[in-house]
Amino acid sequence: MKTLRFIILLLLCCHFCLGQNKQIDSLKIELSKAQTDTTKVLIYEKLMHVAPDDKAGIEYGLQGLELAKSIRYDVGEILCGNEVGFLMVQSDYYRSIPILIATKDLCEKTHNQLELVRALGLLGYAYGYVDYQKALLYYRECEKLMAKEKVSENIMPISTAMGYLYKDHGNLDTALTYLQKGYQLSLNSDKYPIRPNDFYKHFGEIYYKKGQKDLAMFYFKQSITAFKGKYEGEAYQGIALIFRDKNQLDSAKFYAKKSLEVEQKESRPTYIIQSANLLFELYRPNPAQALKYHLIATNTKDSLFNQEKVKQIEKLAYEEREKTARNQRRIEAHQTDFENKIRIYALSALVIGISLFAFFLYRNNKNKQKANALLHQQKEEIDLQRNKAEKALAELKATQSQLIQSEKMASLGELTAGIAHEIQNPLNFVNNFSEVNKEMLEELKTERLKPASERDEQLEGELINDVIHNQEKINHHGKRADAIVKGMLHHSQASRGKKEPTDINKLADEYLRLSYHGLRAKDNSFNAILKTDFDESIGLINIIPQDIGRVLLNLINNAFYAITEKKKLPSENYEPTVSINTKKIAGKVEIRVADNGNGIPEKIVDKIFQPFFTTKPTGQGTGLGLSLSYDIIKAHGGEIKVETREGEGTIFIIQLPIS
Repeated sequence: MKTLRFIILLLLCCHFCLGQNKQIDSLKIELSKAQTDTTKVLIYEKLMHVAPDDKAGIEYGLQGLELAKSIRYDVGEILCGNEVGFLMVQSDYYRSIPILIATKDLCEKTHNQLELVRALGLLGYAYGYVDYQKALLYYRECEKLMAKEKVSENIMPISTAMGYLYKDHGNLDTALTYLQKGYQLSLNSDKYPIRPNDFYKHFGEIYYKKGQKDLAMFYFKQSITAFKGKYEGEAYQGIALIFRDKNQLDSAKFYAKKSLEVEQKESRPTYIIQSANLLFELYRPNPAQALKYHLIATNTKDSLFNQEKVKQIEKLAYEEREKTARNQRRIEAHQTDFENKIRIYALSALVIGISLFAFFLYRNNKNKQKANALLHQQKEEIDLQRNKAEKALAELKATQSQLIQSEKMASLGELTAGIAHEIQNPLNFVNNFSEVNKEMLEELKTERLKPASERDEQLEGELINDVIHNQEKINHHGKRADAIVKGMLHHSQASRGKKEPTDINKLADEYLRLSYHGLRAKDNSFNAILKTDFDESIGLINIIPQDIGRVLLNLINNAFYAITEKKKLPSENYEPTVSINTKKIAGKVEIRVADNGNGIPEKIVDKIFQPFFTTKPTGQGTGLGLSLSYDIIKAHGGEIKVETREGEGTIFIIQLPIS
């Protein structure tokens, strides 16, 4: 099967577009009259195409190949090498491979890309008999080169060739892909060397092996209709197998006999054995008939075994020749390398000696004159660069100080707005209770001015008690305002760098409310859902409250900024939410500040803690908030990290040691 298939495939593709062939006699006359050896080589190459059989063609090709080698005629050697290599594959593929490899190497050396395509394709064809992996390697090289050089498959039908190779080695899906591509090319081009009918039998085999027997039957019948003789026996055998699988044994026997008849006529031992074995299996209940087909298969196997023994001997001889050739090439390469190294060493020694002599002369004459000038110039350049670096460093430090101060002042402004709102609440209570007391005292005064007989002493007592009660409320809310002011002043003053026991839950809650009210003071339309979940088992932890407060304020402000930006986008069900959670975990306190804003893009997550990096528009952020927060948390022996999903929100996680 493989031999017949590739003969049809590659005989049609090799030099498919050569000119009209000469008759053998005319070419022999031209050969006798040829005045140059190059002309003789080209005539030998033409004689291969009109030879009556492969044996004669091989003889002409070998003569042309030897002559081309002797006169170093590369074009002729390539043409004869490809042709004779192809013809020899049919009868002696172990001898054809070295010829095709040498032709491939010469094509690469002379940059003959078209003939290199043929050489690679023919090597894949030849190795298909003995080495599947090498065959596939050469076919793939051929395919890549054809794509690079834009060589049409009308010259080398590589898709079809690779499809056949994959099919024969059980890679059915890949085989089907390549064969369908080849089939489409054959439908669309009259110049494609494989006709559409040539594919039917192969499609039938693939679909049978894939279990799609109806499709397989269709293509086997198409193959028989399209051809008589070519693929006919294989198609009959495929139909017989399908009927056998369906347990339609009479039909299976009929087509198996037709297959055996065709294969015996074509003298193809492999398929004779397959058909005879199938009939032996089908006639097993009939011992006489089964024995008949068993003898046919056995006798054919004996004959084929003798042929295989010859091929094995040829293979061993080929491998021995290849081993000897490789050793010889290795020895020649080592000898050449040794001679080249000797030449290079001698020349290098001479060049080095002359160069050293010239160098010493030049150095003695010139270096003394230039040394002082060069040193002086270098010193001036170093001084200039040092001054520039010092100036730039001073400017950078000043700029950094200004930016850090701006960041602190911005935070302080937001904090102050929140404090004002917090103080306003108890002051409203003080004002309201004061006005109520004034009204009740005036009512009491009016009651006391009445005659003794008209005065209501019970009402007077109630008014006096209410005034006392309201006065207690005024005192309570006044002290509350005083506590807020003192606490905020304590948190707002510059850090003394001293840790003190602090209620982290209270600190987090205060800064959440201060940040929220600060934003409300700037924009009274701003609203958000605030969520807190504090672990009351934490107790007091040793921190610098002013510094941790700045960190919390920065993270909360960023969260409010994120939800404000997302709220600007069109959305019906969006509820801006900021939450703070605390939790005690394995000797540490974990603080989570979360928002459901737009999140942080993945490509910039690694940059957010870098100084001066900000995603806010110009003028709305210095890029120092997260950087300073990172430094503060690290100074406390803690850790700060971020979890974010773009479009869903961000969580900043702070972990602080308890002690």
